[in-house]
Amino acid sequence: MDKYVMHLFKPNAPTAKILRMHKEIIEHEREMFNHWLSNLWEENLKNRRLNAIPFIENYIKSACNFSNGYIKSHYGGTYSSKMKIDYNIRDEVEVNKVEMLYCKRVQTGKNGTLINLPMVIDIGNLESKISFKDGVFTPPQKIPLVEDECCRTLSTTNDIDVNICLSSIKSIMNLEKPNSLWIIPVNVDIDTDERKTIYVGGALCTGHFSQQEKSWYYLRKELKKKFKKPSPIEAVQGDYNNYNYDKWMLKVSDVNGVDKSFNLLVRNKPHGIQQQIKPHDTPVVIIPKVEYQPEFGFEKVSEEQLVEYWLDTSFRCSKTKLALVSVQHHNMDLMQVKWTIEEVESLSSNGLDQIYLQRLYLTLEKLTQLGKGEYVLLHNPKKPFHVDVYQSSEYGGFNLLNMYFVLQQTEVSDSLVWNPIDWKILCPIHKYFKVAPCMFRPNPEELDIQMISEQVNKFNKDRKSKENYENEQLLRKKRIKTEKNKIKRKLKRENDILYNIKNNTMNIGNSLT
Repeated sequence: MDKYVMHLFKPNAPTAKILRMHKEIIEHEREMFNHWLSNLWEENLKNRRLNAIPFIENYIKSACNFSNGYIKSHYGGTYSSKMKIDYNIRDEVEVNKVEMLYCKRVQTGKNGTLINLPMVIDIGNLESKISFKDGVFTPPQKIPLVEDECCRTLSTTNDIDVNICLSSIKSIMNLEKPNSLWIIPVNVDIDTDERKTIYVGGALCTGHFSQQEKSWYYLRKELKKKFKKPSPIEAVQGDYNNYNYDKWMLKVSDVNGVDKSFNLLVRNKPHGIQQQIKPHDTPVVIIPKVEYQPEFGFEKVSEEQLVEYWLDTSFRCSKTKLALVSVQHHNMDLMQVKWTIEEVESLSSNGLDQIYLQRLYLTLEKLTQLGKGEYVLLHNPKKPFHVDVYQSSEYGGFNLLNMYFVLQQTEVSDSLVWNPIDWKILCPIHKYFKVAPCMFRPNPEELDIQMISEQVNKFNKDRKSKENYENEQLLRKKRIKTEKNKIKRKLKRENDILYNIKNNTMNIGNSLT
């Protein structure tokens, strides 16, 4: 075990050759460990994983009260249904490739900050632990995007088609995110030269959260407060232009034989600048990762989380780095900081980003068809791949605020799916106890390699037999289905022949009479 832990610390060390000989044994123990841990998770889920943390509940309640007041003051009128966007249907428009190309930084936020993140955390030293138990929600300075004079000026001078907040881009593209109830305000403006400009405001928080999402929301705000150090040049209080504005081009190839593009102005708020990593003065995004079973290791990143990380870094600017901060769920103690993850980069290189970019293109394409006026996009988690577009109406309709409150009270599932442990990440717990991730604690008795090899061979043989049996069952079902279809076609042919005979007989009888 010691050799294996050393190998994980230094994969290129000479011990690597020896460990390759025991590759099957290691993989067998990992599978057994995962099976054991998933069963343990199911047993302890209700008792251990979903306990509400009081200070987080109060924090979320304050945030919801602020959101309710903000939506009531700006979007409490009557609206009528205008359009439905179905992301499962492409309206028979084939899109070969969508690209989001970064053009330039149009304006940088004035409130520059320095982020001092602890690179090494000693879990054995209680004084080095950082707990988050003093969270107080502070209402942000927030105005509708269409009222941002700086955004309007930059939009005119940079030939922008769509002005959009980063939070809205993330909401529209990552529809797989569970329990995602959101409202996004949209304003369509047409100037004297008949040029249409669209303003897609920030996604409005609804508080439609499960327990684990509440922890994530709280930690994200708290981490920024804990590790931000104001720069000597302080921003003026009440200045709403404390944002980054970046120009992007959403380029679409081969839409019915025609290439299209939108000029986007993306507004985002910087988390801060990190000077400890290269290149210096690198913009950094702090994202928490809640760990539910750190005593065994850190969980793998789910697909929804991976997309969230990719959106949060890629669409600020191309140089933005990700600081992934692992925090223990039970007591909110900080456990580890990890700079960027390889999977985020692979999302674009493998072409998996196309489905998300196509959603953004489809949404903007629909919004450009709207006339001048005020609109809102409403996403109901009961219909995850649909978005309803409503238009502000003076002649009646339904009250959007009432609908918002009704949806807000919808029951949210708190069930947590078990995520496998990531065996590539050495956590503080592994360094402290000298235990490899995804493996049982070392047995003081000497291992019988021959017996373990026999167990591995038997395990692989049983797994192969199970796969063969399942394949045979599928083939059998396929054969039965094929035979049934043959019989149906035969009966149909016979019925058609019988029908023709009867029809001809009737015609002959009619002609004789």
